[in-house]
Amino acid sequence: MLRTWSGRTLVGSDPLPSAIVALTVVGGMVDAISFLGLGKVFIGMMTGNVIVLGFAFGGVPGFSEPGPLVAIVGFVAGILLAGCGERLTSRRGRRHWFRHALVVEVAFLVATTALAWIAPDTSPLARDTITALLATAMGVRCATIRGLAVPDLVVTFGLTGALIGLVQDSGTAAGRQSARRLGVVLALGLGAAFGALLMEHVGLRWSLLSATAMVGTIAVAVRGSELP
Repeated sequence: MLRTWSGRTLVGSDPLPSAIVALTVVGGMVDAISFLGLGKVFIGMMTGNVIVLGFAFGGVPGFSEPGPLVAIVGFVAGILLAGCGERLTSRRGRRHWFRHALVVEVAFLVATTALAWIAPDTSPLARDTITALLATAMGVRCATIRGLAVPDLVVTFGLTGALIGLVQDSGTAAGRQSARRLGVVLALGLGAAFGALLMEHVGLRWSLLSATAMVGTIAVAVRGSELP
């Protein structure tokens, strides 16, 4: 059971927050893998892609526009896909859709990993296709989690605001609650460090396989748990 620095339970008896924190770690991994292995592109942080596009349009060497644009389009497609899934399962509630969303994400990750293993490392088309598939998977995940609106864990999509709130609310009741938010920020950083380590030692293919296996494990755990 995860705990905050204040000793209070971070996730309590509800398994959903635990799953979100674990997915945040994988999200950091995937962003590190994509930035280091797919040509300076982010999969989960669309703000980063806008900045990279700005560098590319400004003529900075080493930055090109196709990858970030592909990621943004794929991410939007994932959001639309998540919206369709939520509507189809609306009678069962958003938490029921969360289980299905994880299966959809795993399917995209499996396809991405398979493509990485069979395609040439230097193929621009393969790289952009991998980027699109990964971004679509992340779009499904992020839209789904945002819809769930788990208290103190929506920070996954607003790290800057979380850091501002953490400092401004320090020493207050709100500051103590921010320990959850800080935990998610740290989870993202930990995932990025792990993803960078994998890229350094085993390369893109094995790194993607590791991320796929982790999300698959989380999906199995969630399907076997009781979501209130």
